Amino acid sequence: MRRRISGISGWLALWAGALLASTASAAPAAAPGITRQFIENRCADCHDADTKKGGLDLDALLQTPLDEKTFPKWVRMHDLVRDGEMPPKKKPQPTEAERAAFLAQVNSGLVANELARRTANGRSTFRRLNRTEYENTLRDLFDLPGLPVRDLLPEDGRADGYDKVGGALDLSHVQLSKYMEAADKALNTAIATQPERPPLFKERLYPGDQYQIKIAITGGDAVCLKDFQYDPAVLAQPISVKQTKPLREFEQEKLFPYYGSVGIFRHDDDAFHADFARFAPIAAGFYRVRLSLWSFHWEKGQVQPSSRTEVASLNAAERGVLGYFDAPSLQPTEHETVVWLNRGENLVLNAASLVPRRVGEEKGRAAEATTAGIAIDWLEVEGSLIDAWPQAAHRRLFGDLPLTQFDKKSDLPPPRRIPQGQRVPANLPNYKVDYPNQPLWTVTSSAPEQDAEKLLRDFLPRAFRHPVTEEEVGRYVGLVRTRLAAKVTFEEAMRTAYEAALCSPDFLFLHEPRGPLDDHALAARLSYFLWNSTPDAELTRLADAGQLRNAATLRAQTERLLNDPKAARFIADFTDQWLDLRDLDLTSPDKKLYPEFHPILRDAMPAETRAFFREMLVHNLPVRNVVRSDFAMLNQRLADLYGIEGVSGGAVRKVPLADGALRGGLLTQAAVLKVTANGTTTSPVKRGAWVMRKILGQPPQPPPPSVPAVEPDISGITTIREQLEKHRSDPACAGCHAKIDPAGLALESYDVIGGWRDRYRSVQKGDTPAVPPGARNISFKLGPAVDPSGALPDGRAFANIDELERLLLANERQLARNLTGQFLTYATGAAPSFADRAEVERILDTTQKSSYGVRSLVDAVIQSPLFLNK
Repeated sequence: MRRRISGISGWLALWAGALLASTASAAPAAAPGITRQFIENRCADCHDADTKKGGLDLDALLQTPLDEKTFPKWVRMHDLVRDGEMPPKKKPQPTEAERAAFLAQVNSGLVANELARRTANGRSTFRRLNRTEYENTLRDLFDLPGLPVRDLLPEDGRADGYDKVGGALDLSHVQLSKYMEAADKALNTAIATQPERPPLFKERLYPGDQYQIKIAITGGDAVCLKDFQYDPAVLAQPISVKQTKPLREFEQEKLFPYYGSVGIFRHDDDAFHADFARFAPIAAGFYRVRLSLWSFHWEKGQVQPSSRTEVASLNAAERGVLGYFDAPSLQPTEHETVVWLNRGENLVLNAASLVPRRVGEEKGRAAEATTAGIAIDWLEVEGSLIDAWPQAAHRRLFGDLPLTQFDKKSDLPPPRRIPQGQRVPANLPNYKVDYPNQPLWTVTSSAPEQDAEKLLRDFLPRAFRHPVTEEEVGRYVGLVRTRLAAKVTFEEAMRTAYEAALCSPDFLFLHEPRGPLDDHALAARLSYFLWNSTPDAELTRLADAGQLRNAATLRAQTERLLNDPKAARFIADFTDQWLDLRDLDLTSPDKKLYPEFHPILRDAMPAETRAFFREMLVHNLPVRNVVRSDFAMLNQRLADLYGIEGVSGGAVRKVPLADGALRGGLLTQAAVLKVTANGTTTSPVKRGAWVMRKILGQPPQPPPPSVPAVEPDISGITTIREQLEKHRSDPACAGCHAKIDPAGLALESYDVIGGWRDRYRSVQKGDTPAVPPGARNISFKLGPAVDPSGALPDGRAFANIDELERLLLANERQLARNLTGQFLTYATGAAPSFADRAEVERILDTTQKSSYGVRSLVDAVIQSPLFLNK
C-alpha cells in the first residue's frame, strides 16, 4: 500500500504544479489528501498495478503527468464517479460528502490544466475551409449560385463527427492543385466572353422530337398518345402500340418528329431517362423551366385513369435531381420552376414514382402491358435569366472595363475560353456563338496598373473577409505587373492575381486571433455557421464599424441569417453531419429483401429529416421533438412506406400524427434508420451506439480490439437478440452492451429502409408476405418475430419504441445538452470539452423557459463566450 500511496503522491505533485502554473488565483477545491484517500479506499483494490481491472492501472496513471494523453482517462474517472457507476454498486459506497469533495478537486485540476493548455492556441484550432464552404464561398463571392466545384476537391477529414474541426482538415499539395483547378473553373464561369448579352433561348420542346425518346417509343418503353383530349370519357387510341419497326422506318413514315404527348413507363431501377437533348445552355445561369405532366393507367393499349397521383423528376444530366413534380390522373398539370443550369447540361425527365418495369422487353411489349405511366406533353425552357450584361460575376472582377475584340494575329496568347474537355454541343442554333469563326473578346485597360490596383482593392477584402494592408494590395498588383511584362493580356494578368488570391491562406483559412474574436472574425464565424459561406455586405459593414459584438446587434443578425434562404445550407449540412446522413449511400438495400426501395424513396429520406429540423428551427420547437413529435414531414412515397394514408404527391409537407402513431421525432425517420443499418440487416448495437452518440451525447467506449463484431443472420434461422444474448454472456462485453443495446433493440421494429415490421425478412425460410407499396414482385419470406423490448441500465423496462421514447423524455435537459454540444462543434470547430461544461449548463439554464427551443439554443450558443472567443 505504501508503494501505491507514493505513486498517488507523485501524481498529486504534478497535478498541483499544473494547477499553480495555470493561474496564480486558482486553488484546489479540497486538500490533495482527499483525492489520495478516495482513490486508495474506493479504487485501488480493483485498479492497481496487479489487478488492472478493465485495463485501468491507476498506479501507472498516477505516476505520469496530467497532459493531453492522460486527460481523457481522468475525465472518464470523474464522470464514472459522478454518475455513480464507480465504485460498482456491489462495493462499499462513499458518502455524498466524500464523492463531492473528490469530484470538486478533480474538476478543479482538470479545468485548470485545460485552460493552461488553451493559452497558446485558444479553444479551437486554426482551420481551412472544407470543400462545401469553399464552393459556397465562391458562389457568393461571384454571385454564381449554382457553380459546381465541390466535387473537384478531395474528401475532407472528420473529427467528432464533423468536417469543420481543424485537426482533421490538413492541406496537401494535391488539395492545393485542386483548389487551383476549382478557382480556374470559377473564373471561367464568371468572366464574360462577348460584349453583348447571349441570345435568350425560349422554346417549347416536345418529347417526340427527342432522339432518346424516339428510341424508347420504338422499343416499347414509351408510347405516343395522339390528340389526347384529357377527358376520361373520351380516351384516345395510341399510335402503333405494336411498334417493332426500326426507327429509320418510322422516320420515313413521317411519324417523327411527333409533337403530341408521350407516355413513359418506369425502366428498371434508374427509370427511363427522357432526355431533352435538343437543348443545352450556352452559358451557366438561371433558367425558367415549364412542363406539362399527367398520369394514366395503361391497359393493353388503352389509356385509363390512374389509381393515384404519380410523380416525375426533373434532372440535370450527370448532376442529379432538380425537383419533383406531380402528375395527376388524366389532368394535364403545368409546373414552373427556376433552376440553375451549367453550360452544356441536358434536362432529363424520369417517371420517378412508377414501379420499375422493362415494358419494352416483355412479351407483347406495350400492346399487352398493364402498368402505370406518366405522360409528358411538353417542356419549355427560357433563359438564361440575366438582369444586366455583363453579369454580376464579371463586374465583380472587372468593373465597367470594356471588352474589345482580340487580335488573333497579335503575339499575345488568346484569352481562355471553353475549358478543355468540356462538352460543347455544336449542332444547335443557340450555340452559334461558339463556332470557331466567331471573334474572341477580352477585357482591356488603357491604364492597366492603376486599374489592377483599383480592382484588387475592391476584391481582396471581400475574398479575405477582413481589411487588407497596402503591402498585401501591392503584392497582388506586383503579380499583375510581372504577368504584363511577360506579354499577356490584361485579362490574363488579372486572372493570375485572382487565382493566387483564391488559393492563398487568407482565402483558404479562417483567421481567428487568440482570445476574443474581432468583428471580422466574428462575422466569418457567424456566416460560416448559419450560411456555410462568406459574410455578406451587411455583416461586413457592421464588422467595419465595430458594431457586431454588441449583443443586440448580434442577435438581430442571427435572426436575419436564419430567415435568409441561405440558411437552407446550414439545415442540410448540419443534419447531414450531426445525424450521419452524408453516409446514406454507403450501403445499398438488398434488392431481393427490399424491392420497394427506389431512388425517389432514397431522395425523400433526407428531405424528411431536413424539413423536420427546419420546422423545429423556424418555430423554436422544444428539443423533446428530437425524440417524440406529434407531426411528421412526409410526401406520398414516405407515407406509403410508413403506412400513413391521405398524403398525395411529391412535396414534403407537415402531417399531423394520431395518438399511438409509430412515427414522430428523429429516431423513427427512414433516413436515420437506413444510415444506422447495412444493406441487408439491422444491428441493435449500431443503432444503439448511434442513439447514445448523436441523440444523448453519451458516446460509448470503443470495443476491445479482440472482441469480434456481432454479424446478424439473414437466413431467418436466428434473431439478432439471440446472438446478442450469447455475446453479452461475456462479462467483458455485458457492461457496455447494457448501455448500448436498449435503444437499438427498441428500433428493431423498423427495417433497413425504415419500414415497420413485426417479423424479420428472410432469404430462406418463412411465410410469403403481401407485396409492399413500391414493389412489383417479391422473393423474400417473413422469418422470426421481432422483440423490441428491453431495459435501460438503471432497470427501467420498456416493451417497444413508444415506451422507450417516454423514458428518454424523462431527461429533456440531456437531449438539450447534446444538441447544444452538436451546435458548438459545428459552429466553432471544437467539441465542448471538460472546461466548457459549466458554460454549456449556463446555456441550458437560459433556454429552459422555452423548453430548450431549438432556435433559442442556436441564439444562446452564438451569444456564448465559447462562440465569441477562439
